[in-house]
Amino acid sequence: MMIETCADIAGHIISDGGMRAPKSYAEGFIVLKENGVISDALLDPLVRMAKFRNIVVHQYDEVDAEVVIAILQKHLDTFRQFRDQVLRHLRAEKP
Repeated sequence: MMIETCADIAGHIISDGGMRAPKSYAEGFIVLKENGVISDALLDPLVRMAKFRNIVVHQYDEVDAEVVIAILQKHLDTFRQFRDQVLRHLRAEKP
């Protein structure tokens, strides 16, 4: 899942940056926001997708595939924004 990839990237940034350790995928995005990696506007959709990811992983038999597809189609730009903001952060950290 794309949100899991974003959460993995968040984990690397958090670890490499010595930021506080999150207790969940969703909290990982909160930590990124606290440290100026992602914007306020991007935080909410990423947190909601991380929480939805947990439903998909743990209750997959109850998830409608059409809902998952609709969410992905609606939020492709969210993933692009995450990519752009992470790249901006990483470029700013290089000497």
